[in-house]
Amino acid sequence: MIYPFDDQTWIISDTHFFHENIGRYCDRPDGWQDTITENWNCLIQPEEIVFHVGDLALGRKENIEGLAPLLNGRLYLMRGNHDRHSNGFYQRLGIALAPDPYRMDHPSGFNLIFSHRPIVPLASGVLNLHGHIHNSLAPELGARHVNLCVEVRDYRPWRLGEILTPYTIR
Repeated sequence: MIYPFDDQTWIISDTHFFHENIGRYCDRPDGWQDTITENWNCLIQPEEIVFHVGDLALGRKENIEGLAPLLNGRLYLMRGNHDRHSNGFYQRLGIALAPDPYRMDHPSGFNLIFSHRPIVPLASGVLNLHGHIHNSLAPELGARHVNLCVEVRDYRPWRLGEILTPYTIR
């Protein structure tokens, strides 16, 4: 299936809404959930596409059911290791699901692979946009691995075109 992702698509990963311990594990600032939500809704219009590269939220279904309508945009979720509810649950909330990994040929010539966890080894000519590692150093990852986790992305979504600007892989 082809997904409607392009340079204007918003990208974010590892928000971990309702995960109480992640703030301590990743040294997130006080009020991090509100910060992410405010940044998200200040940037994203209701009709815009958001591609979440995994670990949207943890915890009770009721919390996630209350969260989904608060976030602007048409949300596509690549399920991460903490997105533990059924596909049907997310779909009932209006969240479309994307496969992991998701491959995309970019018009600039980039071959993109989105994945929740980094892909190692990485084929030549490929840029891997991933989450999962938060703000941990991962020495096995190279310059063609792009960490999308909120801790290293100012607790906000970014447009795909913004993320790709500094990268040249050819």
